[in-house]
Amino acid sequence: MSDDDVAWLDEYPPDQIAVGDLMLVRMTPPDAPELVTAVNASLSHLRPWMPWAQEPATSESIGDFLGNVGPQWDGYQEFQYLIRRTPTEPIIGCCGLHARIGVGALEIGYWVHVDHMARGVATAAAGGLTDAALQLRAVGRVEIRCDAANARSAAIPPKLGYRLDRIESRPPTAPGETDAHMIWVRDRP
Repeated sequence: MSDDDVAWLDEYPPDQIAVGDLMLVRMTPPDAPELVTAVNASLSHLRPWMPWAQEPATSESIGDFLGNVGPQWDGYQEFQYLIRRTPTEPIIGCCGLHARIGVGALEIGYWVHVDHMARGVATAAAGGLTDAALQLRAVGRVEIRCDAANARSAAIPPKLGYRLDRIESRPPTAPGETDAHMIWVRDRP
């Protein structure tokens, strides 16, 4: 997506978002060592659904990723967060808002550390991001996209008031995926 494609977005979500007993904290390059550890601890859980999780994370791969988060944030393209219990406690997941689906819309992505699954972390994080996104003046729609085979991820959007808009056929990009890609939508009230 070019810079012109996201020129419609002209404000940022908060650097920190409190959601129940969780904090979504803006990612920064100093988070690299802890993020490497969190990704690698959860690799077998992430591998079926995340194309980027096919190889172990390294200081270099995570450093490259985190080197882009500041410019992408400043350019209104990606807003990446760590999920923590408090701003200084260990990472229990990651989430983000992505301006890659067209004017007026943001997509939510998330993953949870394997030790914190099935505790409502992803639902809470996605709910916090939904609220933050819909508070931005230019955002009228938020989407959560997941493969139809990813039952855990597909269970989250309806809990947050999203509706299944459509199922698109697309080639799998990770080993657990099928060609059925669910697009869940929540519009500004």
